[in-house]
Formats: sequence, C-alpha cells, structure tokens
Amino acid sequence: VVDQVTRVQGVGSAQVFGAGRYAMRLWVKPDRLTKLGLTVPDVVRAIQSQNAVNPAGKIGGEPAPEGQEFTYSVRAKGRLVKPEEFEQIIVRETPDGGIVRLKDVARVELGAQDYSLMGRLNGKPAAILAIYQLPGSNAIKAAEGVKKLLVDLKQRFPDDVDYVISLDTTQAVSEGIHEITITLSIAIALVIVVVYLFLQGWRATIIPLLAVPVSLIGTFAFFPLFGFSINTLSLFGLVLAIGLV
Repeated sequence: VVDQVTRVQGVGSAQVFGAGRYAMRLWVKPDRLTKLGLTVPDVVRAIQSQNAVNPAGKIGGEPAPEGQEFTYSVRAKGRLVKPEEFEQIIVRETPDGGIVRLKDVARVELGAQDYSLMGRLNGKPAAILAIYQLPGSNAIKAAEGVKKLLVDLKQRFPDDVDYVISLDTTQAVSEGIHEITITLSIAIALVIVVVYLFLQGWRATIIPLLAVPVSLIGTFAFFPLFGFSINTLSLFGLVLAIGLV
C-alpha cells in the first residue's frame, strides 16, 4: 500500500505508525549457554554467518574444458525465513561430532521487530498510514488521487481488512472553496437584482454584470503575486490518516 500511495501525483511521502515489521525473535536461555560454555556473541556470529546470501555461479561455464557439453546453473539457498530453519543453525561443533544448534540454546519465533508502538482505531488493532503532500502540489487533487487508489486497493484486501480515513486536513480547503462558490453566486445575484432595480432594463443590466467576472478574474490573477491561496487555510497541507483495520 505504501509503495502505491507514494506514486500518486502530489504525494510527497507516506509513513506507517503502529504496524510492526516482521522479525525473527530469539529468546536465549542463559542457563543453557552457561552449561555449554557459550555466549551471546557466539550465537550472533553463527546467525550472521549462516543466514546470508552467497553467490552460487555455474558449473561448466566458459572457459570450459574440452568435451564439456552442458552448463549447469547453481542455485544457492537464500536467507532463512521460517523459525524451523533458524532453529537448525549450528552454533558450535565439537571434534567428537557433537553439534549445538540454535534450538538447543534459544527459543525462536516469528514476531514484530518492535512492540513499543501499537496502532488502534476504535479499539481495534490498526496500521496508521500518514500521507504528506509534496510541496507545491495541489492538496485537493492529491487527496482525491489517494482516495481513488484506496477504493481500488480495497478490492484486493483480505476479507477481514478494511480502511478508514480518520483525518483529512484538506476538508478545510474543500469547504473553503465551497463557501467561496456560494458567496460569489449570492454576490452576483445581488448585483443583478440591485442594478436591475435602479436601471429598470435588462440591456443596461448586462454591462455591469459582465464587469463582475472581469473584476473577479483580475482579483484572482493578483492573488498568487501576493502569496494568497485557498490552500493556506490548511496549515500542514495534505495529511491523510488512514487506518487499516
């Protein structure tokens, strides 16, 4: 979701809160380490050396000896993924054939990398996705693009996962534009009524009526020069807080 959201036009960055990354957690047993004469650095070195991606190469590649007809690609096993695979890591080998594996000195389980921060929405576990506007972009269009994307992504969500937009700071901008539209409509209507009442003719009313849009266009043309924008109503630009529940 984060990768697709950041590709929306006008989105500067996206940050996840309260959703811990997956991590393989090892609960070392100190009594077992002491009994076997091992230390925690020994366990760390064993994991770092055996949970690695090593180049594999190929067999029979050029320059090949005479008579070599086939070339075989060697596929090496990648990083360990399952707890059972980590349990088989060899921590120490003895000359008499004894082997101490990770499962002998530690309990291995798949969990979160950090438990200090947790997300909640309406009392339910949630991943909070904060989306920030790209400086200089249109906040309204960026928010509409994110909302449209979430509607499409929801079709591929698991059945027990949904999303809720809990905070949308562009609503102030949208409401401001809506109020400005209503105000301009009322102002134009009042101008028509007042001018018609005083001039008592539609032909005479049309000339001042045409001057209203011209003056508005001229006013809005100078707004950017003085740094005025409807987006200034939103202090932090676009901030959408989306809870994946």
